Amino acid sequence: MAIVLLITAFVSAFVIFFLSNTDKEGKFRASILKALILQSCLIAVSIEVLSSISALDFAHIALFWFLISIVNLVVLWLRYRSLINRDLVKSIVAEFKLLKQFSRRYIAIVTTIVVISLVICLIAPPNNFDSMTYHMSRVMHWIQNRSVEYYPTHITRQIYMPPGASYIVAHFQILAGGDLFATSVQWLAFVGSILGVSLITKELIGDRAQWVSMLICATIPMAIAQSTTTQTDLVTSFWLVCFTYFLFKFQQHDRSDLFWMAASLGLAIATKPTAVVFGFPLLVVFAFLIVGDSLQRTQNLSLSLSNSFKYFSLVGLGSLILPMPSWMRNFRAVGDFFGADQTTRSQIYGLSEFLSNFFKNLALNVPIPGFTQLVVGIHEHLLRANINEPRLNFAAIPFDTVMMSPITLLIPSEDNIANPLHFILGILACLNVLYVFFRRNDGKHLKVCLLSIATFSGFLLFCYLLKWQPWGNRLMLPLFFLQAPIVAHYLTTSSILQKFRVSQVVLSFASIVAVFYALTPIRHPLIALPTQQWSPTYLGGHQSASILLLKRDDIYYSGSGKAVKSLHHNAVDTVVGQYQCRRIGFFSGQDEWEYPIWVLLNKKTSNDFRLKHIAVQNESKNLKSEFPDSEMCAILTSQGKTLQVKPEQTSSENQSSR
Repeated sequence: MAIVLLITAFVSAFVIFFLSNTDKEGKFRASILKALILQSCLIAVSIEVLSSISALDFAHIALFWFLISIVNLVVLWLRYRSLINRDLVKSIVAEFKLLKQFSRRYIAIVTTIVVISLVICLIAPPNNFDSMTYHMSRVMHWIQNRSVEYYPTHITRQIYMPPGASYIVAHFQILAGGDLFATSVQWLAFVGSILGVSLITKELIGDRAQWVSMLICATIPMAIAQSTTTQTDLVTSFWLVCFTYFLFKFQQHDRSDLFWMAASLGLAIATKPTAVVFGFPLLVVFAFLIVGDSLQRTQNLSLSLSNSFKYFSLVGLGSLILPMPSWMRNFRAVGDFFGADQTTRSQIYGLSEFLSNFFKNLALNVPIPGFTQLVVGIHEHLLRANINEPRLNFAAIPFDTVMMSPITLLIPSEDNIANPLHFILGILACLNVLYVFFRRNDGKHLKVCLLSIATFSGFLLFCYLLKWQPWGNRLMLPLFFLQAPIVAHYLTTSSILQKFRVSQVVLSFASIVAVFYALTPIRHPLIALPTQQWSPTYLGGHQSASILLLKRDDIYYSGSGKAVKSLHHNAVDTVVGQYQCRRIGFFSGQDEWEYPIWVLLNKKTSNDFRLKHIAVQNESKNLKSEFPDSEMCAILTSQGKTLQVKPEQTSSENQSSR
């Protein structure tokens, strides 16, 4: 399997970074972060270059990774040949010997959680709503077109949403010949985030806390639920964690860290727009630290400000390189760098509007009886504001119709699951570190204090700039990772918590709950929950049977796609079998299932077909068609309806067939 080429390139890059790292501890984890950043940058660049010449195909991708692997192996042989035999295994063994008994226990729990998630990733294909509508569908269009250039589509999220994570999925899809490793992108981000947060904690706090922070990250319910999907929130979190680690590590004056900072922030922005919201406060922290460090060394304010501006500009502008190609495609298509889909941005701004979103977003992580009513009361009696203001609520979804209660904690959904324990711990930890810093004027807590301020500022910006969404908790996932070092600091240094063994109880409880969530994700569980009788209406019918009892082809529909399974199968059988059609038009609503149709068509035709959206009426309708209408011989809808057409029919006639 050609995926081995990509793995070889990664492993060889990891070994190079590991052998060139002079740190006594943490270089194993730091080398993994660098290798993942480098690989992802290469993926992004290669896709853009190959797309420009319509060469995004197996032969060129395989050749690319073959050449990268050869280059890495040659570098290893020429520069590190003697170290490979003498120091590599010895250094890795020494790294793991540093683990004390308590850290081994924590690592055992973390390993259990991530291994369970990995098993699910390898058994179950993508099957959540976003995967079916645009994450995986656009990857199939890219592979078909051999390019990431835009195409007419009813589902505009396929073209306007940042493509960073999907670029990685595309490489996996092309090299593996299918979606076997599609969900492993988020899983890798989950593991990488855990490692990255432990390094941040080690850098800011100390040895013992770093292992506690790993456990805190691994037990975040939303992170566990996301780790077996093709959503992009974990990938965004990972890049922001990398950016934060190298931000604080830069104080050691290693100029190469500027590259790692710019690259990781650029990858985050290329993956999800929220990276800008959460990354900007961290950039400000970076500038502040540079000024302080330079002042301490030179006692020259103007020079310090100059250095801060220079480094801030290098990282900030450098981070725009990777997302720039997709921004330019957006601009060419609709005249807006961020695309036509602006439904998530708040339309009114003010103190009352900000506080409205603030309290509504808090409620997403406080699923306790009465809290929703409390938020409603605050709007009615204090803010004097409409809690269901359509300019502040995504798609005008009413706040008080969304179920937020303890029962939702028993439904491990990657869209809605709350993180109440981590949320409460985060608030307490941030207040504690601010108290310690300002009350005691304790300088050694400065960086932890700055991280707390940056994390909280990111949440405030999120509430101010973006509309409230019922699934907003998954968008805030990076904040939960970034607050983990602060929580670890609180749990390991609070005398009260230590005296009454509260920390041990909290971590034990979080571990048990995390294993439960890892085993029972609602759409692809190893152990299915009996939630059909009491699940909220907006999750109704999403509970899947155990994936151990299902065939892989059935898992695509085992979550929220049960209603269209037979319709899709019958439609594809008709188009391929009865009509003998291989050039197919596709008609759907603006956010409906498409990817399973690609899977079925591929299986029925051995990938001998082409599919394009027809009768498109949105702003993408003027983009270049993927193949001429004259070649089309059938129309298939997302709801499983089919229509045979003659090759000479025009696009206007196809439109009337709706």
